[in-house]
Formats: sequence, structure tokens, C-alpha cells
Amino acid sequence: MLSAQLPRTRPPAPPSTTGREPIGRAALSVVAVVTLLSVVRAFGPLTYPGDIWRQSDTATIARNFATGGMQLFYPQINWGGAGPGYVETEFPLMPWLSAALYEVFGEHAWLGRLVSLVFMLVATAAFWGLARRLLPVRVARWALVAFAVSPAFMRYGTAFMPEATVLACYLLALLAFCRWLQEDRRIWLVAAAAATSAAALVKPTSLHIGVVLGIWLALAAPSRLRRPSLYLAGVAALVAPALWLWHGARLHAEYGNTFGVLSGGDSKWGSLALWFSPAFYLGNLKTETIFVYGLVGVPLAVLGVVWLWRRRSAGTPTGSVFPLVVGGVVALVVYYFAVGRYSSSDLGIQYHIYSLPYAAICTGAGLGAAAEWLRPRLSATVFAVVSGLAVVALGAQSVNVLAESLRSSAGAFGTCADALTQVSAPGQLVVVGTTSRSVENGVPNNYQEPVIFYLADRKGWSLAADQQDPALLAQYRQEGARFYVAPDSDLVPAGGALSQWLGANATQVRSSGSDGCAVWALDHPVTTS
Repeated sequence: MLSAQLPRTRPPAPPSTTGREPIGRAALSVVAVVTLLSVVRAFGPLTYPGDIWRQSDTATIARNFATGGMQLFYPQINWGGAGPGYVETEFPLMPWLSAALYEVFGEHAWLGRLVSLVFMLVATAAFWGLARRLLPVRVARWALVAFAVSPAFMRYGTAFMPEATVLACYLLALLAFCRWLQEDRRIWLVAAAAATSAAALVKPTSLHIGVVLGIWLALAAPSRLRRPSLYLAGVAALVAPALWLWHGARLHAEYGNTFGVLSGGDSKWGSLALWFSPAFYLGNLKTETIFVYGLVGVPLAVLGVVWLWRRRSAGTPTGSVFPLVVGGVVALVVYYFAVGRYSSSDLGIQYHIYSLPYAAICTGAGLGAAAEWLRPRLSATVFAVVSGLAVVALGAQSVNVLAESLRSSAGAFGTCADALTQVSAPGQLVVVGTTSRSVENGVPNNYQEPVIFYLADRKGWSLAADQQDPALLAQYRQEGARFYVAPDSDLVPAGGALSQWLGANATQVRSSGSDGCAVWALDHPVTTS
């Protein structure tokens, strides 16, 4: 009923075509507070069970860049066995920049996390540039607030992961494309192609932006679909990502290490069985509701969609934003189905980072609609208090993310890493067991456990839960492994084949009854002449 009562006699000011409206002290203050809290979080531990594995791998790549000569085209992980550990991964811009800071200030994980924060602030500035060109200024400010207080901002704005980096490139592409639509200057089409290319390099999953831009253009300026320059720009945007993917596949073929980007080793794709499972829909809905909209944002976004729908015509102030939202929603639905194995899982919350700009636009529109209805009905003081309470409620889940992130999630991995550093030397190779399987439900899986390797700064092999075979461990010992680490007691059940082999060929040097972590020194294999 609220949206139905919105005043029609006082339409909001039209959106800017120049984008020069001030951000406003209130919105700027919210961004400043969130930034300050994010800096605090940057000095905390690598955290969240669903993120710590990726943060450990990214931080490991940064460390190896700093110690291995800053070879941008050869990212290295620590679970590559006795080899150099070159790995097929996304273009490692964020860890390489972090390593460059290591060269100046020494290795500190918070440096890499501040790199992410810088990219998140670039994303925030790009979002503001986009919103103030497409929305009335007051609504654009509310959208900016919704963007800044989203749990996705707090969780990934200082994560040692490439999510903030790709979001910055993604939003720069949307902003440049918006300016091309509004100004019809070729330079902005070139800029959109360049930013799209950068986003696809950092994370190929961002390529769904092509669907967003295509729908946006088809609804907002269909006559431009006949321009050859549009398709030339699209093809040009794919050249660098295609070359990098080809290079990464070669690294995988030669060194056997991959994150499952293109050439195997892991599968992110959805399937009919998954799509017909209620867990797929509930998992995606849960992630969006909690980690993008922060719970309170859901009803506000619904109100915002109604508000945008009523103003969808080309001649109204927000006519140009509705095609963008439609394109974003359609593209994200297709994308979440495509990467369904992770998008619906707690291990794939980061896959939802792309929802943030569209969610913020809708939530901001809902907040703006509510504000327009309330403003003439309340005194200035009461309205300011209600607005502040709305922001606090919207950001409550972000505060929870901050609080949770200040507690270490390393658990048994941290225990094992401490034990391993006590009994081994930096150059000694190790084998780390993991409860993940190399194949799950017939699908290849990235089972490698990077947390212990990173925290202990050791290299070696990972042994999947379905590979706890004495013969394989003996092979790794023959190739130079000197320690075996089991972060879970179920990996070495009493009386099992692996337990018996370790009893005959290794010496247990560390154990922990609290979390089941155990470390064995592998006795040197007997050689015969």
C-alpha cells in the first residue's frame, strides 16, 4: 500500500546526465564508517570456513610472487608437490599487487586485504557514478548507502580474494556502457570493452555481463544493435581473457595444478539433478537474502522494484535504469543456474558478489520510495532519526559479518600448521590430508587443502579423502615428502590400512585430542642396491 500512496504531484528530480550531483554528507558518512570498519577487519585473521581456503590460496600466490621474482604470468601454489607449483587460475592481478607491496613493506596479509579494500572503494565510486546517472539524486544516495552497508561489501571488501577486484572492473564496465548509451561517444564503448576484458581476466564468471549489456541495449537503444562497432568492441573484449585461459590450460597440462578454471580438475556447472533439487533454490535464496540484502533489504527491494516498474517508461526519470535491472536479473538467473554446483552452496557465497549493484539499486529505490512518503508526514528531526534507524537495520547483518570475521576460523588447520612449523624445516616437503574427495558425485573436485600449506609456509602434496592410500603416500615419500599431516582423525582410522602403514613407516610427532590433528614424520624409505 505504501507504493500506491506515493505522491504523483511532486515527481523526484530527474537523474543527472552529467553525474555531478554531490554525494551528500549523510551518504558519504555511511561510506566513511563502513570503510573505517573494513580497515579494522583487514587486520583480523583470514576467516570464514567457506572463504579461508580461497584466501589462503590467494595469499600463497602473493607470497610466492614476492619470493619467486614477481612473475605475473606464472602464479604458484604450495600444493604442487615437488614441482614449482605453477597453477591454472584467473589472472592474478590482486595477489600480484599485494606482492608488490610486500616488496616494499614486507609480507603482511593485511596489505593484500587493503588492496581489496581499495578495489572495493573503486567499485563504490563507480556504482555512485552509475546510480546518479540513472536515478533521482535522493534515490541514488539511498542506493549508495544500500551498496555500502551490504554484508557483501563487508565480507569481500577486505577478503584476500579477487571478488572486490572483479566487482570494480564489472562496475566500471557498467558505468562506461551507461555513458555510451547517454552520450553516444565511442570512447565510452571502448572503455566498456576494456573494463569488461579486465573483469573477465580477473574472474571469467563475470562474462555474464555480456547478457546484461545486451538486454540493456536492446531495451534502451535497440537501433544501436545494428552498429558494427558494438560487435567489434565485444570481440576485442574477449581477446585478452581467451589468451589467458589458453595460457592457464597449458600450465595445467604441464604442471598438473588447477583451480578448475577451464581445463578440468574441478567442475562448477549445474546439472538437471541439481536444478530439480529444492536445495538449489533454497541455497541461492539464502545467500542472496543474508549476504547480499542483509535480510532487511528484501522487503525494501520488493518495494523498490514496484517503484521502478511504475517509472519504467522511457520518458520518466528512472526510465533508463529499468532495462539495466532487467538485464541484471536475467543474466544472474542464467549465471546461477550455470554455476549451480557452487552458487547454491556455502562454499560459493562469493559467486553472488555480482548481485550487489542490482540489489543496491532496488533496495535504494525502496528506501527512496519510503522516504518520499514519510518526509512530508514527519518533522525533520523525526525523519532523520527514522532514516538513521533504517540504515542501522539494513547494516545489522554487516555488523554480524564484522564480528564473526574477527574470530579465527583456522581451527584444526591452525593447530596442524603450528605443529608442522615446530617439527619441520621450511624446505621440507609435506603431505596434507583433507576430508574433501577428489571426485564428488561423479564430478571432479578441487580437494586440495591450502590453509595448512599457507599458515605453515610449506610445500608438498594434498591427499584427498578418497586417496588415503598407503601406496600413494609411499610414492610421495619416495619423491621427497618428509611429513604427513592429518587435520581430522577420521582420515587415519585405528586399525585401517593407512594407520598400519604409518605405524611401520613413520613416527607420530604431534597429536591433538581437541581437534584430531596429527603429524607423522615419514621415515626414509629403505633403498636396495
